[in-house]
Amino acid sequence: MAEQEQHRPEPATPYKLAEARKQGQVAKSMDFNAFVTVCALLAVVVARGGSVSAQLADLSVALFQASGSARLEQPGDVAWLGQLLLASLNVIAPFVLIAVLAGILANLVQIGPVFSFTPLQPKFERIHPMEGFKRVFSKRMLFEAFKTALKLVLFGTILSGFLLGMWPGLPAVATADSGTRLSWLAVEGQSLLFRLGLALLLIGLLDLIYTRWQFGKQMMMSRREMKEESKRREGDPHVRAKLRELQRENLKQARSLSRVPEADVLITNPEHFAIALKYVRGAMTAPQVIAKGADRWAVDMKAIARAHGVPLYERRKLARSLFRQARLDQPILSDSFVDVARIYADVDAARRRAARYEVAR
Repeated sequence: MAEQEQHRPEPATPYKLAEARKQGQVAKSMDFNAFVTVCALLAVVVARGGSVSAQLADLSVALFQASGSARLEQPGDVAWLGQLLLASLNVIAPFVLIAVLAGILANLVQIGPVFSFTPLQPKFERIHPMEGFKRVFSKRMLFEAFKTALKLVLFGTILSGFLLGMWPGLPAVATADSGTRLSWLAVEGQSLLFRLGLALLLIGLLDLIYTRWQFGKQMMMSRREMKEESKRREGDPHVRAKLRELQRENLKQARSLSRVPEADVLITNPEHFAIALKYVRGAMTAPQVIAKGADRWAVDMKAIARAHGVPLYERRKLARSLFRQARLDQPILSDSFVDVARIYADVDAARRRAARYEVAR
């Protein structure tokens, strides 16, 4: 059984993926989120770089002007410090807000909205030493190690190239005024973010492809799992077959009730069984069962028979025999010929007496 569970050749069904999604199990790449966040921050820098530089310049001027006299002992100095913090937050807040929105947007693009508290629930297997040892030496961890090494190489190469490229311009910037320095730093910062964004794009796409491939492989199912899922979704095959059989039986019973008025006689048990017989001389070799029912159906058949003037005969043994052996629209078995013939003789006699009584009147 364990070998069968390890062999999972079938892709995950939509039902299993939906159940996994309810449990918070989705294919999500954190590096793709980082790429989207960096791109969003780069867009903010490009769009608001000038105004941010002006705000930083004003803060620097205000800080240097007040640095000589500020003692942080008087109420006015404390209020000034509060204003300085608010001004700093005003500069930082757009970047923080954009980073948060970009992270949410990246998750929505990858996996859509998912609301599940299952991943937050404590699981003791997470702190189990053997399980932790398996996770350390898993394929995912090997891929993470490779990805970390790739990040170090790419970011180190980008940073080295960036520093070497900006090094010749540092002496000129050092002697320039603060506004020029801020503008130069903004331009260089945009260039660095753009290069980092390209590197993160490569890493994010690689991680996204691997994450989805690994999730699809993790969700693959064995044939036994597919059968069990089918049972959970549609019910046990034996139960479904039994339900279909009951439905067919109920349909037959409903049709039987509609044919009771056509019967020549209704043989009862008296309450548990009811069998309606019909015989057409010359067209049938023997009386046929056109309707039969048990318990509630038998009670309904007797009510319909009384309403349509079909004679009722209580024959317990014969009723049980006909109910178990006779089939609908088929002649009765030879074992019942004698008993049924006697009933038909009584029915004919009763009809003749009724006819003579009508004539005498």
